[in-house]
Formats: sequence, C-alpha cells, structure tokens
Amino acid sequence: MKLLKLFLSALLILLLVMAANTLMFTQPEINLPDPLDASPVDAQAVSERLSQGIQFATISHMDETQVERAAFTGFHQFLKDSFPLVHDQLSLEMVGELSLLYRWKGSEAGLKPILFMSHQDVVPVDSETRDRWVHAPFSGAIEEGIIWGRGAVDIKSGVLGIMEAVENLIDKGFTPKRDIYLAFGHDEEIGGNNGAAKISEHLKARGLDFQFILDEGGSIVDDGIIPGMQTPVALVGIAEKGYVSLELKAKAVGGHSSMPPKHTALGVIAKAIVDIEDHPFPANMAYSRQLFNTIGPAMGGLEKAIFANMWLTEPLVERILSGTKTTNAAVRTTTAVTMAKGSSKDNILPSEATAVVNFRIMPGESGQSVKTYIENVVANDDIEITILGGFSGEPSSVSKSDNASFAMLKDAIYRVTQDESLIVAPYLVTGGTDAKHYSGLSDSIYRFAFNRFTPETLERMHGINEQINVDDYVDLVKFFRELILGANQ
Repeated sequence: MKLLKLFLSALLILLLVMAANTLMFTQPEINLPDPLDASPVDAQAVSERLSQGIQFATISHMDETQVERAAFTGFHQFLKDSFPLVHDQLSLEMVGELSLLYRWKGSEAGLKPILFMSHQDVVPVDSETRDRWVHAPFSGAIEEGIIWGRGAVDIKSGVLGIMEAVENLIDKGFTPKRDIYLAFGHDEEIGGNNGAAKISEHLKARGLDFQFILDEGGSIVDDGIIPGMQTPVALVGIAEKGYVSLELKAKAVGGHSSMPPKHTALGVIAKAIVDIEDHPFPANMAYSRQLFNTIGPAMGGLEKAIFANMWLTEPLVERILSGTKTTNAAVRTTTAVTMAKGSSKDNILPSEATAVVNFRIMPGESGQSVKTYIENVVANDDIEITILGGFSGEPSSVSKSDNASFAMLKDAIYRVTQDESLIVAPYLVTGGTDAKHYSGLSDSIYRFAFNRFTPETLERMHGINEQINVDDYVDLVKFFRELILGANQ
C-alpha cells in the first residue's frame, strides 16, 4: 500500500511538473513593426517581367555540352534591358562564364557587406509530362493572378525579385550604407560547382566577411505542412544537409544460371542493401528541438504538452518524427538505395554486381563518417565500398538564430506580412542550395525565399504546373526592399 501511495504521489508530481511546463510554454508577444517603405509595388509590371524571365529556358545539365548558352546570355541581356538603373549603379562581374556577381557600393566602408543569392538555372521538364501542364512550361503565362512556368518558385522569382527591389530603391534615390552584393549562379540544380563555388572563391580571395548571406531554402508554410500547426510558419534555414553516394561492388566467377552458387554477386549486394535499410543512422534531435521549441507553443493541447516536456518526451517525439519521410529527413542522415546492376542477361550469372546508395548527411557528420558507418553495417570484406564521384558535398556550417542578423531577417518578414499569427522559426534544410559553398564568408548564412506554400503547391516545385501567385511575388519584392532598408538602420 505504501509503494502504491509513493507511486501515485510521484505520478502526481510528474503531472504537475508537466502541466506547469505546458502553461509556461508560451509564444513571445509579437509587436508588428511598420514597413520601412509602404509604397505600392506595380504588380502588373513586375509580373510581366517575371513572365518574360521564365521564357528563357535556362536549364542546367550535368553534361555541359547540352547547356543552351544562348538561353543564359539572352537572359543576361534581358536583365540589362529590364533593370537599367541596376546596371548603371552596380558593378557587374561574370564568374564561371555564366554566373553574375553585382556589387552595390555603400557609403560607409567600415560596415560589413551583405549578400543576396539566387540562381538562374532551372530543372528540365520531363517530355512525358508536358501535356499535363495547364500552360507550356516556359510560357510564363499569367492567368487569374497566377504566373506559370518553370522557375516561377525555383527560382527565377528570386533573381527578378531582388533586381526589382534594387531598381525600385535606386529610382527613389536610395544609397546603401554598406556594400550589397548580388550573386546569381547558373548551375545550382547540378551542385553549383561552376557557379556559386567559383563566386565564393572569388569573394574569399578578396578577404570579405559578410554581416549575413541570404539564399533560398525555407519558405512560409501553412495548411498542415508541419503536423499539428494551424498557423503559418516562416521556416528560415540555418544549415543544410550534405550529400554523398556510396557504390557497393561485389565480384564473382559468373557463369550459366543453371548452376548458381548459394548467393550470386547480386544476391550478396541485395543482402547488404537490406542490412543498410534495416540499420538507419541514429537520430539527431538538435535541429528539430530548436524548431519545436519555437513553434510548439502555438500547437494544440496534447502536442503542446509533448513539446513543452522534451526532457521526458524526446524518445516519443523521435519515434513520431521518424515515422514519416518528411520529418524523418530532419532528424537523421537518410538512406536511399537508388541504383542496382547485375548481369546483362537473365540466364547469365553476374561476374560483378553494384548498387548505389545516396545519403543526405546531417551537420556534424561527413561523407567519410557515413562510409565508415556503412562499412560496419555491411561487415563483408567481399564487398568493396567507395564514395561515388560527381555531385557531392559535406554538410554546411550552422548559423546562429539568436543574433542581430537573424532578427533583421525576422523583422523584414513581419513588416511585409503584418501577421501576428505567423511564427518565424529556424530549421534544417534537408535539400541542397548554393549557400553550402559560402561557408567561411559569414557566421550568419540563412536560407529563406519569400514564397508561400500549401501541401498542394509545394508538390509543384520541380514538378508539373510550377507557379507563383502574383500577390506572393509582390510580397517577395517588398521583402527584399524591406531587408535592404533594414540593413541601413
């Protein structure tokens, strides 16, 4: 009886502690700042220019011989024609043949510069899906308040939106106090090695140290993209995962399939693949913990209680997040078996079998640590494991979210949205951006594009019927204008 009373007392204390933590788990009061420039943006004019920009099929290819250089050079001339004040007031350098680097000289040399990034290139459109587009992929059609076409959100809108903001401010006689750089790579979709990487080298050679760098990556998400959230969240990337692929290779004598061994070379590889999939990388909750500490107070009762008491509930949260592919990608290095090869004919035993496994690497790990982990999982000396060359990269550095630069970005978001229900939160970008190449140029490298996504519209990025709402694009232009003005304060 005494043990039961002791247990019930302990349980009551635990529940009281959890209840108290939940009550104290509150969202900071948002005092919406007024816009620094409340003047309207000409929606028709900026939409028409984005439409024209989309019509240049600036598609990047791993095989450089397939790149249509005329599309890029035509786009460059379009920028010069569309933004005469930018090209009159800013210096322009060509880097890596097709990438653009602008410098807007500030009036106070002692201030650190800032850098805005985007990229000119877009992904191809599958020929099998062209007839499923409402408007042709490179038409730039504008209909019922929507701008259609490849690059509308990824991310000609970023290039054009930055240029619109700068042109608008120059027209008003504005001069920045600090230098402002604009960097537009031409091969982000295939890794950025000839664009952003070379721009970064160029800037490092000058010994530059930026107050902050802003690239694409996060956006404003709503309508349940984040489970449990009924309010919009502006996700600002403070880091991004790395990328590496490992090739597994097994050799055998080969021969006729009528006399097979117990395990063919492909069977050996198949077992290794199953072992790899059955042994996922350990979870790293650091970035999810930071995200949910920010958005958790806005959740409903049970979810709020769970995230208010992560000291107790973290194993449960880890299990829940590991249960879906979207949230699982945010808590661990992911494993994706993407390619396999055996013999060339159905009745021939393979003399060599291979498989390729792709990994998206959490910050704090590396391509080499991934290889070591997989070697220990496979534990078979007959399988050769090598890092596959080509498109790969280490995880990025991690930027702070509690400094003046993040606050400046946050204020610009609120000055445009004027939405008290919106939450600005740091998060880990699970895909890759050009920002990974800029490590060492700033301790504040952020990834945020002022786009608004629902589950439906998010699927259209890189997909069929890519589009952006005209009102959202106007807000994107205003966002960059506010951020430039905010950096002058």
